[in-house]
Amino acid sequence: MTPEEALATVLARTGLGLPRGILGPEVRALAGALSGEGDVGALAASAAAAHWPELRGPMEAAVRRGRARAGAEDQEAFAVVLGWAADPDPDNPLARALAVRAASELAAAGERARGHLRAAESAVAEGGAGAAVAAAAAAGAIAVELLDLDPEDFGPEILAYVESGKAEEAVDALARSTGDAEIRGWAREAVASAEDPEAPAAAAGVRKLAEGRPPPDPAADLVWVPTILALAEEAIERALVEGSGGGAG
Repeated sequence: MTPEEALATVLARTGLGLPRGILGPEVRALAGALSGEGDVGALAASAAAAHWPELRGPMEAAVRRGRARAGAEDQEAFAVVLGWAADPDPDNPLARALAVRAASELAAAGERARGHLRAAESAVAEGGAGAAVAAAAAAGAIAVELLDLDPEDFGPEILAYVESGKAEEAVDALARSTGDAEIRGWAREAVASAEDPEAPAAAAGVRKLAEGRPPPDPAADLVWVPTILALAEEAIERALVEGSGGGAG
């Protein structure tokens, strides 16, 4: 088994990846380079060096858990990758691969975020009440994409919201029960980075929503409220699809 095969096996078995919320400018620069805007090798090394010291421990623990669950046919691959996971030097194949994977996923998320801007451009450019609604919806969708948020992370809170009948006061409760200061700060940073030359009005609209610090009350946060509502709608859609699939079986 080659080192490349070992790495591919372990990544496929574990789904190992760097958390989107903590990615720094080095990974964003690497994401741009993957689209042909820089030296991929040098930027991959820089991204690995920036994140490996902090994340090496959790990555090693994840590889060890994966090895404990792996079958005999994958033990060789896990043994190889575990050696890299235990290496504090970020110039190792696992650290670099995780940086490149994170950058690739971030680049794809960025393109989807730009798609949300383009979809909102006409309504925002037209102005009026519809512009505010379209900008808020785009801001929420962009935060979900760029932070890689998952409805399952807020399962109980979303369930309580759905069971309430999605009343107006339930929206406030949902925002307050999920919107801690840290995640709301990340969401604002993500939305503030939104830009697309084909959607200047929408980009300006969502960036305006993200100006300043998050308000003390999450229910008054014009970025977090549409973000958690977007996640709630995604959870409802998943439930409908799963229910339909279960019925068909």
